[in-house]
Amino acid sequence: MAEWHLNELRNAIERSGWRLVAEHPGDNYRISASWKFKRSDKEPALWIDFEGLDDLRTFPIEQSYGCHARNRASEGLYFRRKGSSESVKREIWLRELKAFVSSLNGAE
Repeated sequence: MAEWHLNELRNAIERSGWRLVAEHPGDNYRISASWKFKRSDKEPALWIDFEGLDDLRTFPIEQSYGCHARNRASEGLYFRRKGSSESVKREIWLRELKAFVSSLNGAE
């Protein structure tokens, strides 16, 4: 993963009405870090866990290879290669990012 994955993921989630309120450390095993989002104080938080399991260590968030929404039925998101601006790789990433964010909103 790269910093651009984090930026595009955060921007897409925030455009759908969520606000990032905290970043928490991982569990030193499977999870690199977690983001906590809120829409309002009346709604439950949305937690995004970044996957970082490796043989000998847990990757930092910048090197995680995917994420999933904690306690949600939504599919996870795999961090693909970026590709150029109009490449097939870029189109696939954007399509999967959109589907992931839509699933977060549809699972409420």
